[in-house]
Amino acid sequence: MTKEELIEYCDAEFKNIDRIKSELFAVFSPDKSEYPINERAALAAFLVNAYSGAENILKQILMFDNLDVKNSPEWHQELLRKAAELAILPKDLYQIFARYLAFRNLFIYTYIFDIKWEEISVLAKALSNVLVKFKSEVDEYIQTI
Repeated sequence: MTKEELIEYCDAEFKNIDRIKSELFAVFSPDKSEYPINERAALAAFLVNAYSGAENILKQILMFDNLDVKNSPEWHQELLRKAAELAILPKDLYQIFARYLAFRNLFIYTYIFDIKWEEISVLAKALSNVLVKFKSEVDEYIQTI
């Protein structure tokens, strides 16, 4: 993959993430505190989708840098750790992404009615700012390669 192809890939992923974010905010309102279970499930799925898109970007960047991220059970954590080591993810963003990863795991392995609303709400409220910072960090990193 060339640097230009990496840039195109990242741009396409960010467009997909923006589309998911739009869908999330078509349902989510920061002022609303009660959602039926089907809307909570949709919001949680949108959050997981947005995070997965960010993981896709990180994985592609690491592969571009010839760093192997094997599909082991811990590959998600390893991906974040390597991205932090390369300064793609500064410490604060790494910690935030670790929280989205924990939510992703919770969503996959838990019934939606067992997920507390506060967990969904906090991540949804933070998503726009997190994505702006992430895109900035990715753009900055790509400039250095």
